[in-house]
Amino acid sequence: MTIGDTARATTRWLVERWDGDQTAWLRRRSGLAAPVGDDFARHKVRPFEVTEVHGNLVTTAGLGRQASLIIGAGGQAMTNTATRIGVGNGAGTAAVGDTDLSAAAGAANRWFQVMDATYPQQAAGVITLKATFGGSDGNFNWTEFGIDIGAPTVASGATVGALLYNHRTAIAQGTKANLQIWAATATITYS
Repeated sequence: MTIGDTARATTRWLVERWDGDQTAWLRRRSGLAAPVGDDFARHKVRPFEVTEVHGNLVTTAGLGRQASLIIGAGGQAMTNTATRIGVGNGAGTAAVGDTDLSAAAGAANRWFQVMDATYPQQAAGVITLKATFGGSDGNFNWTEFGIDIGAPTVASGATVGALLYNHRTAIAQGTKANLQIWAATATITYS
């Protein structure tokens, strides 16, 4: 009998959506200028829609970064200030060699949002990342996701950081409109 070692990373994407009226109500009620996904939950404002997508592809660069960090060879870890969730309107199929989202360059087609304040989180081999896309961020048809890891401090924007960790395409999440707030959560389970 042969015993083999295997490792697997499985990602579950969750997208929660709040419209302009819900956002305006929460701003008035809480005094928050820029509420994030957890603020809506804390004030019991349910999203008008929630979708879930399973599956993901860890890129070659993502696997290389994991291995480097495990053996202490360096590289930026997934931290609150270095990691972003990216969304785009690109088409195609994700491949292990991907270094960027499929969407054309520019804020009209792609957006990478910095993590919410308490993310990423880790417990028992599960990493949870969450980013809230404000009223003017990512307003296009969402058809792909990715997580990028940049320098120790990154900003939200339309270009990929230093490393695209993973990529998921063909997800048809709908079109985010101006004034809507959407929160994207990625839960990566290692087994």
